[in-house]
Amino acid sequence: MTRLLIVPMLLLLLLFVSVIALIHTQTYDDHTIRTILLPADCNAPCFMGIRPGVTNLSDAYGLLEANPWVGEISSHIDSGCCTIALNWKWNGNQPANLGSTGNTIYMSYYPATGRQVVQNIALHTEIATGYAILILGTWGDSGALRGTTSAYVDLFYRRYWVHVSTTVSCPLTGWRLWQAPMTLALSTNSRGVSGMQQMNEVC
Repeated sequence: MTRLLIVPMLLLLLLFVSVIALIHTQTYDDHTIRTILLPADCNAPCFMGIRPGVTNLSDAYGLLEANPWVGEISSHIDSGCCTIALNWKWNGNQPANLGSTGNTIYMSYYPATGRQVVQNIALHTEIATGYAILILGTWGDSGALRGTTSAYVDLFYRRYWVHVSTTVSCPLTGWRLWQAPMTLALSTNSRGVSGMQQMNEVC
């Protein structure tokens, strides 16, 4: 009986080792995520030359319009009144891992000067959260909120002024967090994680 089990066990072991070897031979192009998180052409936080706390509304619009990845651009009045939010969609030339959903630049309005300056850049990607963790390391603050069947998770890297946000189905495990596609919020104004629970307390 034992001899009859040896051959199937060896075949399963060989299959398992082959799959692991195949996974390790696949290279992941992390250029896109590194360009977003650690830009070489301007000081972080920065994306496509747009810098929260620095770039004004008209310049942000011009940079979007000139970018070869950007398609339709629109705007709306942000909730809370008086500030404009710029929305854009990709045109298909962007790296595939940036996804195809819309993205938003939120502005801050300064009544004393009449200027509207970029406050926050929100990018919805198809990139797994694990790649941000690999590149940036352990996060500073983190928190989570429970929905009906999933948890909203927020990881904050203060040094880079980056919030990594994602939604993870319950139960919230490290592997599910690692694989979940992330939204990146680039901002010099931290909203922190106040009012959120610890990840291990959510689900």
